[in-house]
Amino acid sequence: MSHLLMGAVALLVVAGYAPARAQAAAAPAVPQPPVLTAFSINGGADSVSAASPSIMLVHTVVGAAPTEYRVSRRADFVGASWVTYVPTPTIRDWYDATGEPCGPRRESHRVTLYLQVRASLGEEMRIIDGQRQLVPARVESNVLRATICARLPGE
Repeated sequence: MSHLLMGAVALLVVAGYAPARAQAAAAPAVPQPPVLTAFSINGGADSVSAASPSIMLVHTVVGAAPTEYRVSRRADFVGASWVTYVPTPTIRDWYDATGEPCGPRRESHRVTLYLQVRASLGEEMRIIDGQRQLVPARVESNVLRATICARLPGE
């Protein structure tokens, strides 16, 4: 192939990529999955009364807005259900007396919770009862852990 012909072919190949780049630049940005960047119990307090009826899970998320969250005492989330997302969840029945002692006194215990969020980003094809259906594509975030010392009354 002559140098002139090879140059013309190269020019056509390069020219063919320009519209694809222009289309990619014009396409809407794909939402990023949700990412937990911070998580604390009661806004980072060191301790809370074990008699407190509820605690607040303060967290920060970047990326796509979450649609659901789940909380567990276990890192593998066994038995934890996904629930509708709220910006600052309040958890009842949070106290667990089986945690490690917070210090030399055995009356207080560490309570550790794990948090994960997920978002619906687009749709995906699934086979449900033998039928092909479009369902929301759910993308899960990373998992963060927070620990607080639960003081028993009188401490």
